Amino acid sequence: MKIAFIADIHGNLPALQAVFQNMPVVDLCVCTGDLVGYYPDVNEVCNFVRNYGIVTVRGNHDAYVLGALEPAAEKATAYRSFWTRDQLSTENKRWLATLPVELAFRCEAYKISLRHASPWDESTYLYQDSEELRKISLKQFELLVLGHTHHPMQIDRGKGFIVNPGSVGQPRDWNPKASYLLFDTKSSQFEFRRVAYDVERLQKRLENLDWDDTMIKILSRKKNKL
Repeated sequence: MKIAFIADIHGNLPALQAVFQNMPVVDLCVCTGDLVGYYPDVNEVCNFVRNYGIVTVRGNHDAYVLGALEPAAEKATAYRSFWTRDQLSTENKRWLATLPVELAFRCEAYKISLRHASPWDESTYLYQDSEELRKISLKQFELLVLGHTHHPMQIDRGKGFIVNPGSVGQPRDWNPKASYLLFDTKSSQFEFRRVAYDVERLQKRLENLDWDDTMIKILSRKKNKL
């Protein structure tokens, strides 16, 4: 079975469209949350995910919009949490409210678990070198899929693996290309993919919308550049 993992779309429709144009035929596509927050195409992204039947769990930014979690006051403007709440259609708000915090299912030999940030909350950042990874030990053929950090990751914990597909809509690993992950359950092979899209065009659009300057610039930052 071939599975595509995506995460952290954040209202960036051009990046999401580019990923799906690049994506080969898969049996299943799943998303580890944060469909909204930061960028403007919040209804379009929700509609896209719904129409494609993408299996999705809730992210912290989705929870901010629903009022299930509260964003830090000093970050709410950059997050666009309250703006997004006003922009979302009633139908999409209701749909976001149905998303589970976690989900587990089986694909052939694999048990696949989805969470946005960590197995215990929606806010902990688990990077490759995070000490809190020591809390997790997986059995053979167990796969834990996370998002939240906006950094691609594949790491073994116990006999299983933790993976993060990286971010579709706002990569933070100094590579502006949208990120996603393919997994073949038969061969147990992972393939991280990066996809270019017209970042400059999106940035110009955001400038015209008087968007937060930091959130505009982060879309194009590269290694060795500020």
